[in-house]
Amino acid sequence: MSARRGYIAGIAGPVVVAKGLSGVKMGEVVYVGEDQLVGEVVRISSNYFTVQVYEDTSGLRPKEPVIATGKLLVAELGPGLMSVTFDGIERPLEEVRKQMGDFVSRGVKVNVLPRNVKWHFKPLVKKGVKVEGGDVIGEVQETPLVIHKIMALPGVSGRITWIEEGDYTVEEPVATVERDGEVFEIKMTQEWPVRTPRPFKRRLLSEVPLIVGLRVVDTFFPIAKGGAAAVPGGFGTGKTVLLHKVAMYSDSRIVIYIGCGERGNEIAEMLEEFPQLKDPKTGHPIMERSIIIANTSNMPVSAREA
Repeated sequence: MSARRGYIAGIAGPVVVAKGLSGVKMGEVVYVGEDQLVGEVVRISSNYFTVQVYEDTSGLRPKEPVIATGKLLVAELGPGLMSVTFDGIERPLEEVRKQMGDFVSRGVKVNVLPRNVKWHFKPLVKKGVKVEGGDVIGEVQETPLVIHKIMALPGVSGRITWIEEGDYTVEEPVATVERDGEVFEIKMTQEWPVRTPRPFKRRLLSEVPLIVGLRVVDTFFPIAKGGAAAVPGGFGTGKTVLLHKVAMYSDSRIVIYIGCGERGNEIAEMLEEFPQLKDPKTGHPIMERSIIIANTSNMPVSAREA
């Protein structure tokens, strides 16, 4: 096998042991089998490595290829996330349906963000301004309810040498930054490793309550913006229903609903209800400020737990 291509040596459910691939890194994404199933390297030994596969491994056989990508498992961030339903490894399900039909097949490859859509970029800084990672340099009206802030990449600092208002795709640069003679392009999209925490300058105190729209919660169990809450309970006690109501009626700006390990019929109900709901403040569909991750129990355990 080549330096970036190995083979399957053993299979145990969603875990695959592979050999013949040199230079592989922990956390690296690999494609497993003839269908190129998405997997992540979770263990490396002297002569083999272990891969956690995030798709159904039924039918895999020893000696099938394992291809290294050289990239870590990342989340793609940028304009185009709003109003979209993703699966557990950030594949937009509507795009998957267009390619494969109503049932998700193994090994499907789709772009997270649309590459052909142009977004109107409005600069908020001028040429010559010094910026560093996390500084907002512009904004995009992603939906009628959401203004998407475009930031300088973490680790990038310098002076803006070019920035211009206009319509761009997520793959086109919207600004350039120069530092010590080196020029960095800033695009509207970022790829961020899922195992790496996002950097921050300081933590804000949780002082403002999150009004969820349910009197029993807001009165007896208030939740702070920036805080966390847990809803324990047995099967059929209403945990999912409560989460649905919080997502629908809370006064948050953006709703990210992650249905992780839920039954498929519960997610189906969610997908039917959400597009019909209106934002009480604006009258627009609530989906215009929502992202849904439909990571149901129909998917492999490894994909749900990832």
